[in-house]
Amino acid sequence: MSERVGMCADVTVLVVAYSHEDYVRACLDSIRGQTLLPSRVIIADDCSPDGTAAAISAYLDEHADFAQIAEFAPNPQNIGLNPTLNKHLRRVDTAYFTYIAADDVMLPTRIEKHTCMMDEAPEAALAYSDAVVINETGQLIHESSSVEFPWPDAPEALSRPFAELLYRNWMPAASLFLRTAQLRASGGYRENLFYEDFELLVRLSRDHPFVWTADALVGVRRLSTSLGARGFVGTSPRFIHALHAALMHYEGAEPRLAEDAAKKRWELAKRGYRSEMGRRDALRLLWDSRQGASSPLAVIRHLLGWLSSTVRRPVDQ
Repeated sequence: MSERVGMCADVTVLVVAYSHEDYVRACLDSIRGQTLLPSRVIIADDCSPDGTAAAISAYLDEHADFAQIAEFAPNPQNIGLNPTLNKHLRRVDTAYFTYIAADDVMLPTRIEKHTCMMDEAPEAALAYSDAVVINETGQLIHESSSVEFPWPDAPEALSRPFAELLYRNWMPAASLFLRTAQLRASGGYRENLFYEDFELLVRLSRDHPFVWTADALVGVRRLSTSLGARGFVGTSPRFIHALHAALMHYEGAEPRLAEDAAKKRWELAKRGYRSEMGRRDALRLLWDSRQGASSPLAVIRHLLGWLSSTVRRPVDQ
């Protein structure tokens, strides 16, 4: 346990677990070892088919000191990531909220540094940091996640990222440290999306600044079985829908951004009808995104392409 016993930050940490039996202890150890403890830890297992729930229960039994601030709140049935986040966000009564997947870890000063950053920037919606990247066994792959996802050079883009997010996302999801009131006021997490962070970042950055540090405060684990590895595929209908939802926030933005976002939405819509997306959803996406097409003729051509593709696809109910 941290040496600063009795001192807790005004922070709730939500640990989200699914089939993380081999990693959850390391995650909980990293929270328990913070230089400044959170005042509350909620551990949510989304009805894992492996021994994740048993590993969590055993950990809390072994560490009575940690169990004073931590609770195990398993879902009785699998509901998915974003509904789990919203379910527990409704219970948060602290100024700050952060979540971490049970296969990732916090570095020792994470809670302390992010709390200080947010306390000093009351207008900021969230804080974020760099991350180290580790493999399945915990060995270091990269000392900085920027090797995989380069950060912008301009400090303004780092603190006011709305425009830059249209072209790339460099913020490690495990590092997001949010102001609870602003997260709730923005509507929380979109439960019809399969992953949580990108659409949320675009939505919050439209109206609020962020604070950041280039220090690595978390460790993100690369697993072939993770949600990102399985779902972040360009032809995945769920991925296409999630990107489209984020791009919708650029409607009404400055003309250059709005135009670029419309073009990106049109490209996603074309990808959608060629994917396994349901045909009605694919048609709706094409029609709603038609303003990004190069010409009315292009819209007609791709509507005909959609019609041709439906011959090979069953009717979605």
